[in-house]
Amino acid sequence: MKRYIPALLLIASAFFTCGFDWSFGLMKDKCAQARKIISGWSSLKDEAKREQEEKLVLTLCPSGAAGHYVRALGLEKAGDVDGAVNEYKESLKEDPRFPEAEGNLGLLYQKKGMQDEAAPALSRALHSVDDPRYHKALGSIFSDKQFYPLALYHYQEAMKAMPGDASVHTGIAGIYAEQKNAAKAEQEYRQAIALETNSETARMGLAKLYLKNGQLDEALEELKKARNINPAGREIHRLLGETYEKKGDLKTAEYEYRLAGINRSVELMDQLHKGNEYLKAGNYEKAASELKSALKEKPKEEYTLLKLGDTYMAAGRDDDAISAYKQAIRLKDNNHETHCKLASLYEKKGLYDEAIVEYREALKFATDNSAIRQQLAGIYTMRGSYPQAIEQYKELIRAKGDNPLYHLNLARIYTSAKDHKLAMSEYQETVKLDPNNLEAHKELAALYRKNLMDDEAEGQYKEVLRLKRDDADARNSLVAIYVKKKKYDEIITLLKENVELAPKDPNSYYKLGLIYEFRKDYDSATAEYRKAVELKKDHAKALNAMGRVYLKTGNFTEAKEVLEEAKKADPGLEETSVLLSNIRGELSPEPQTYRKKSHGKPSKVKSSRKTKKSGKGKQKATKAKKSSKAKKSAMKSTKKPAKKITKKSSKKKK
Repeated sequence: MKRYIPALLLIASAFFTCGFDWSFGLMKDKCAQARKIISGWSSLKDEAKREQEEKLVLTLCPSGAAGHYVRALGLEKAGDVDGAVNEYKESLKEDPRFPEAEGNLGLLYQKKGMQDEAAPALSRALHSVDDPRYHKALGSIFSDKQFYPLALYHYQEAMKAMPGDASVHTGIAGIYAEQKNAAKAEQEYRQAIALETNSETARMGLAKLYLKNGQLDEALEELKKARNINPAGREIHRLLGETYEKKGDLKTAEYEYRLAGINRSVELMDQLHKGNEYLKAGNYEKAASELKSALKEKPKEEYTLLKLGDTYMAAGRDDDAISAYKQAIRLKDNNHETHCKLASLYEKKGLYDEAIVEYREALKFATDNSAIRQQLAGIYTMRGSYPQAIEQYKELIRAKGDNPLYHLNLARIYTSAKDHKLAMSEYQETVKLDPNNLEAHKELAALYRKNLMDDEAEGQYKEVLRLKRDDADARNSLVAIYVKKKKYDEIITLLKENVELAPKDPNSYYKLGLIYEFRKDYDSATAEYRKAVELKKDHAKALNAMGRVYLKTGNFTEAKEVLEEAKKADPGLEETSVLLSNIRGELSPEPQTYRKKSHGKPSKVKSSRKTKKSGKGKQKATKAKKSSKAKKSAMKSTKKPAKKITKKSSKKKK
């Protein structure tokens, strides 16, 4: 046994010197217990009990995540925001998965105006703890960033647990006001005022809503109530000055503007008022004159410059309008509408680079403005900058993916960019959201046909005909697909429908006749061709087709008659000439040199080949004749002297 004692002592020494935890995890258990206590505080209303539990947590886990969290709460109550932030950070270092610490840290970041840091912290906290305060804070952050659908979602989630919080209602009202839903905005502002009569935010929001809609008396009433709540509020006095100015009470307006710290004299307002009146009346020259006079008194008046820009723009003086708007932006760049006006002027002049810059500047102030993004996408598409156009529509879909128009336009851009797979996907989403979108079905069908996907194309063309039964392009395309697939019964059904839809169109009967002829139903084909000719006597193709059927069935006389009519109707039809020559061959199989014409005079009937042969024969005959004559003359020439002698001798004998 003595041999083992040194070894045991060595092991014991190692435990002591190497910091062995003799508590065997007791501290960890205590910190876990402390975390469990903290998790129950969301439903704890008794403040005294809460204080006792906070002390218990500090006792159980003084240097752990829970201890830092409780100390952060104390600093936050004392108003030491920076100290509280540091303690929450220490808490998260000890335990990164501490949602209450992360959520409260996010709230403090928002309070300090650090929205980019606040949003992710609050979002992570919400994955574990459904705290309405975090939803409310995220609603405010996303509203400021103009991510209105996301902001509305978080405000509505907060309202489920905080229906009596007036600030949640004002937040929702502000979103509705930005989305130009005045009725819902007013309803939410009224709800906030019902919950909190002295809500300056709700009163001001309601006043701005009325002012924007031209309800000056209602706006004035709300602004006076807001002034009673906060008599020193400069924004309240500014809006009061604007309201009185619009009502024509320029002296009171001047007083309110001065309280707001704005030097706006009665004379200046009078000139602006006159300028506005001239602008409304379409007297742009006088409007510009009054506004320029106002600018002489107060050159750095943004409102006057904007009105001057509007005047020039209305008068068609685009360069002057651009100059005025630029000056206004240099003074105060917070208005997306001015950038949009500048962009539209540049676009009109064909200065697309400048237009893009201005539209992008406008998006900084109105991130969720779909009209701006669509204008940008339109310019990019026109210039063939498809990736940038796609980017804009993706943003629109991200903000509001249930709009079929966005998917349709994106599909068209993908088609132009020759990315047919993604184009098909967007077209499919379009018809899913809007099954009655005729253009989407037609364009998707055409894309399927282009990619040899006839089955899918057939389905889309059928949808087109469901929506528009007389769509000629869809019917013709379906016929082509059925011909390719040899679905002759379907073709006949479709062509019969064409006849029903257009009973006075000879081409409908002609096409139906063609398919009957192809299927060797010559009686039905002839009947359809005859109907086409009845509607249009000089329908060359129908006459030609009828002649062809007659020829096939052995009715050569009838074939000859209608084919001659077809040739009269269209002398350029090659098939007609061929068929007519075939008929002549059938009627006179034996070649004849002469045949009597209808008026009784003989005429030669010779083929080109026969003519060539007869010509050669004639040449040979003439050559032979010449050679024989030559021989005879040669013979004669040799006999002539002998004949003369004999004659003379004969005379002498006599």
